[in-house]
Amino acid sequence: MSDFDVAIDTLHEVVGKHGAVRDDLVATNRQSRLLARIEPPMPDPATTSFTTAASRAGQAHLDSVAGIERELQTRIEELKASVDQYARTEQANHRRVGG
Repeated sequence: MSDFDVAIDTLHEVVGKHGAVRDDLVATNRQSRLLARIEPPMPDPATTSFTTAASRAGQAHLDSVAGIERELQTRIEELKASVDQYARTEQANHRRVGG
């Protein structure tokens, strides 16, 4: 037996918590899409320029958050794969030891 034991349930919890963070991020990003669609109250050049700049900033933020979402999803998939591999290794070790 190693000095460091990890319960598979604990690892699944960690993956689940990452998934919850991702879900919250996706929901917040969905709600924030209004930032990228600001309509000017009137069609004058100053207002149009301001709303265009605000919309571009909002879209840049949304693009950044979408990148974070993708990165988080990749990490979740990697964590799941690691947990599955850990579980298979532990099962093989128990079978080999006879426990």
